[in-house]
Amino acid sequence: MLSKASIIPVLLLAALSSCGINRYFDAKDADLIEVSNDVTDELREKAMRSIPKNSLILVSTLLNVNDRQETSAFGRIISDQIASSFHNSGFRIIGMELPIDLFSMKEGGTLHLTDEIKTMLKPYNGAVIVGGVYAAGKRNTYVSLRIVDLYTKNIISSTDISIPMGPDARKLLQSEKLNPDGSPISSDKAPAESLTPADSTKAPEETVEDYQK
Repeated sequence: MLSKASIIPVLLLAALSSCGINRYFDAKDADLIEVSNDVTDELREKAMRSIPKNSLILVSTLLNVNDRQETSAFGRIISDQIASSFHNSGFRIIGMELPIDLFSMKEGGTLHLTDEIKTMLKPYNGAVIVGGVYAAGKRNTYVSLRIVDLYTKNIISSTDISIPMGPDARKLLQSEKLNPDGSPISSDKAPAESLTPADSTKAPEETVEDYQK
C-alpha cells in the first residue's frame, strides 16, 4: 500500500502532465488580419515587376483543397482581407465568386480557362488573379496562395502559410457547398448545372464586390 508521502508526488505529477496536454492541444487563434496583410506583402513583393500600381486585380474566394465545390467563412474572410490589403497598397480590386475549376493547371504550369470563364472575366480587363486553396489539419490550417497572370496564364507569385487551429478558426472552417458557377448552394435553390455565355455576363453583377476607389 502506498503511503501518503508517495501518493502526493504521483498526483502532482499527473496534474502537471494534464496541464501540459491541455496547453498543447488548446491552440490560440492567430490574428487573421495580420496574417492576411503579411501574406499579401509577400505575394506583392514577389510579383512587383509584373503588377504595375493601379492595375486591376481579381481576388477569388479560397476553396477547400479536398473538395473544390466547398468554401467556408474562413476562405471568404481570408480572400476579402487580402483584397483589402492589395487595395490599401494602391491597386484596384474586384472580389469574385469564380467557378471551381478556375485553377485547373495544364502540363507546364499554365492555367486552363474555359470559354465561359474568359467571357466572365473579359469586361474587367484584369491584369492578374489571386486565389488558392486551404486544408484543415488537426492543429493547423494550411493555405496555398498564388497570383496568376491572366494574359500569359503563368503563375507569377505564390506562397504557403499555416494558421493555428484555434476556436475561431474551427468555427470559420465550417464548409459551404458551391454551385458550378461559384455561388453558394442554398436550401431553397437547386444547384446550377453550368454557366452559359449569356449567364456568364450576368453573374458578376450579382457576385462581384468592387473595391475601386
